[in-house]
Amino acid sequence: MHTEIAPASLAPLARLLAAINSEQFLPQLRTCLEAYFPGIDLVLCRLHTHRRPDILLHNLSDRQRRKTLQPYCAGMYLLDPFYQYWLNRAPQGVFTLDEIAPGGFRHSEYFSTYYTELGLHDELMCFFAGDRMGALAFSFGFYQRPDSLDKQTLSAQMQYLFPLLQALLEQHQWQWQGQQEENARHGLATFAAELLSEREQEITQLILQGYSSKAIAEHLSISPGTVKNHRKHIYSKLAINSQATLFQLFLQHQGVATD
Repeated sequence: MHTEIAPASLAPLARLLAAINSEQFLPQLRTCLEAYFPGIDLVLCRLHTHRRPDILLHNLSDRQRRKTLQPYCAGMYLLDPFYQYWLNRAPQGVFTLDEIAPGGFRHSEYFSTYYTELGLHDELMCFFAGDRMGALAFSFGFYQRPDSLDKQTLSAQMQYLFPLLQALLEQHQWQWQGQQEENARHGLATFAAELLSEREQEITQLILQGYSSKAIAEHLSISPGTVKNHRKHIYSKLAINSQATLFQLFLQHQGVATD
């Protein structure tokens, strides 16, 4: 059945345009998107290659903010498939989780901890043009599954609005603050570095990012049996016996609270 993707009214966009370089731009951006997508949960952040993300705008509850944004900025962003996709490809456009996540991601500890446990449904990410310092990323999703809007419709409607939002975000005069340097790969690069070989570190990072053993083998052009042996050695060196414990060790390494 055909679903109309064009908005019924341009008034929210007109009000956003009127606020283009005022202090009301971000609040009006939130109002605009909530008008077009009732009940949506949204987060606008600035991604960096050498430091933690900056959260510019969100409409999450205090509980969602504590459970989602605080651990994300503390270090879980390093494992986020959207962040990794942007870091390696610097794309522009609208992407669903299933389009960019590695094979096996929905069976990973990251997914079960960060998506399933939080009840996040149908996340969508919009990557907007940035500069050498970073880029703007808009995350859209629902913590309660909507009755009438599925992810295909959400994606189609966001793709329809994307060029307009891109133009407005480019025209807004952003005032970036606090540009201290911080290696975004630091947490992954140093995790268990004193215990694991270079290849074992590489495989550990892929496990943490949600790659299945099959996906790791394909990514590194090695056999699944070789991946299995490496995983066995990694677990032995770290004195663990599960992916869940490996994930917890990484969170501890990053100082991410898990209670």
